[in-house]
Amino acid sequence: MKCRFAPSPTGKIHIGNARSAILNWIFCKQNNGEFLLRIDDTDENRSSQEFEDRIKSDLKWLGLNWDYTFNQSSRLEIYNKKIKILKNNKRLYPCFETEEELALKKKSLLSSGKPPIYDRSSLKLSEDEVYEKIKSGKKPHWRFKLDVDEINWKDLIKGNVTFESKNLSDPVLIREDGTLLYHLPSVIDDIEENITHIIRGEDHISNTAYHIQIFKALGSVIPTFAHYPFLTDDQGKGFSKRMGSLSIENFKNEGFENITLLNYFLFIGSSNNIEPINDLNEIINKFNIRNLSKSSVKFSKESLISLNQSTIKLFSFNDIKDKLNNLKDNLHKEFFWRFVKNNITYIHEIGTWEKLITTVNSYKDLNLDKNFLDIAADELPNDPYDDKTWDAWTTNIKNKTGLQGKDLFMPLRLILTGKSHGPELKYLMPLFDKKGILQKLGKI
Repeated sequence: MKCRFAPSPTGKIHIGNARSAILNWIFCKQNNGEFLLRIDDTDENRSSQEFEDRIKSDLKWLGLNWDYTFNQSSRLEIYNKKIKILKNNKRLYPCFETEEELALKKKSLLSSGKPPIYDRSSLKLSEDEVYEKIKSGKKPHWRFKLDVDEINWKDLIKGNVTFESKNLSDPVLIREDGTLLYHLPSVIDDIEENITHIIRGEDHISNTAYHIQIFKALGSVIPTFAHYPFLTDDQGKGFSKRMGSLSIENFKNEGFENITLLNYFLFIGSSNNIEPINDLNEIINKFNIRNLSKSSVKFSKESLISLNQSTIKLFSFNDIKDKLNNLKDNLHKEFFWRFVKNNITYIHEIGTWEKLITTVNSYKDLNLDKNFLDIAADELPNDPYDDKTWDAWTTNIKNKTGLQGKDLFMPLRLILTGKSHGPELKYLMPLFDKKGILQKLGKI
C-alpha cells in the first residue's frame, strides 16, 4: 500500500495539514507501506523554495520521514499526455464564458430557486464555432464532463458517502492561461504513483466525488479514501490556515516535544483517550483510523501543554541526557533530571532551574538574618545528600533556634533558590553538595 502527503509550498505547515501528514504517515507505518511526499507547486506565483524547505524541515522534526519525494512542477509532460487523452475522449471540453457571465448565470439560477449548476452551454458549440472563438483571440477554460451517475465510496472514517453527479457542476480543470487547477495533476499523480489510500480533510469530500470520475475516465483503479473532520477552536470555529501561532514551526519553537504533537493530533477526537506516551511504537500500535470521530473536534492549547508536561515526566535520564550536556559540571545531571522533570512544561526550562541552583544570592539582598545563616551552616550535614537530608538539617536548626514553620523554612528556601515558593526542598537537596550550600550561606 502507498499513501502520500501533498502540501503546497505557499506557507508554513499548520495544525490542519500537519494532521494530514501524521495520519498518512502512521497509516503507512502500520501497514508496512510507502509514504510519499508530493510538493504541489503548480501555482508558480505563490510557491517558494523557502516554504518548501521549511515544510520538509518541520516534517523531519516531527519524525515523518518519507520514502521519496517529487515536485508537480517537474511533471508537466506527464500531465499533458493525460490531458490529451481526456480531450480526445471528449471528457475535457472548452468553455468561453467570462467570470461575469458565469456570475450572472449563477445569480439567475439562485433567484429562481435552482441549484447553481453549470448549464453545459459550451457543449452545444460546434467545432467550427470553437475554432472561430479561438481564432478571434478568445482563450477557453476547460471543464471535465461528469458522467450522469451516482458517485459513491466507502470512506474509512465517514462510512458510505454518496453524490448524485446531476447535482454537481462540471469542474474547471484548466484555466484560460493553461495552468492546471488542483484536481487534474493530483489525480494523475495518484495514478502514476499507484497511491492506494488517500487520507485528507473533510473539506475534500466534494473533490473526491470529482476525482473518482477522473480516475475512471483515465481507466484507473480508484484508491481507498478517508476524510477526517476539522479541528475547531473552543467556540467551534475553524482555524485560519495562515495563523502562524498554530504552525508546527511555532510549536517547535515554544518547546513542545515532537512525540507530544504526534500523540495529540492522532488521538484527538478518537475513541482512544489521549494519555502521555513517550514511545513511538506504542503510539503506532494504539492508533486505529476507524476510531476517529466523524464530526469536528475542538483543539485545546491548554490540553496540549498539559500533555507535553506529562510526557516529559516519562523521559528517563538516558532518554534526555544528550540534551543535558551543556549543564554545569558541578551538577549531578541524573539527580538533576529526576528532580527537574517534575517541575517543567518544556525541556528548555531546565536552564531556569540550573540557574536557580547554581546562583549565589546575597543574604543582605534577601534581608536574611546572618546569625540564622551561621547556625544553618554549622548544622549542615556532610554530603552526599538525599531526600532525607532536608529533614535532618532543619530539625537540627530548629533545635538550636527554636524556630519552626515558615520562620524556619522560608529563609532557607530564599538562600537556596532565591524564590519564596517552589517544589519541596527535600527533593532539591540531592542536587547540592556541601560546598555549594556553604557558598550560598556566605561561608566560602
